[in-house]
Amino acid sequence: MSERAIRIRVGVLICSDAEVLLVRHEKAGRSYWLVPGGGVDAGETMVEAATRELLEETGYNVKVGRLLLVCEAIDPRPGGRHIVNAVYAGTVRGGTLAVGLGDKALRDARWHPRDALTELEMYPPIGAELLACCQEDGAGAVRVLGNTWQP
Repeated sequence: MSERAIRIRVGVLICSDAEVLLVRHEKAGRSYWLVPGGGVDAGETMVEAATRELLEETGYNVKVGRLLLVCEAIDPRPGGRHIVNAVYAGTVRGGTLAVGLGDKALRDARWHPRDALTELEMYPPIGAELLACCQEDGAGAVRVLGNTWQP
């Protein structure tokens, strides 16, 4: 079995009474939505990475709360990516919504109705679980979803 790097991606689920904050990425001809966030750099905690990534992608300063969900995306092809996704609850503390310019894949950042989580194309495909987290106000058990890879 060949060696492959494991990437840790942190995301922050920010739910208001009726809306959720999402970002849209485009990669390899695909467009999809996901919770704002990104990769953890060496020497950086996951919470530090989540705070930094939210500011970079959305312009918001956030308070990162408790862990809500963990899943993986393991591409079965030789040399394929292995991403561990950790999604935290979050609260906006300040800033103004603005799409970040530093990420080549980032195309949009906007508030959507909560129910859109089950209708939008999302990667990883965890919209129903994210909606459940919003409905529980982040107070439910941590969800561990396993491998959510989809080609």
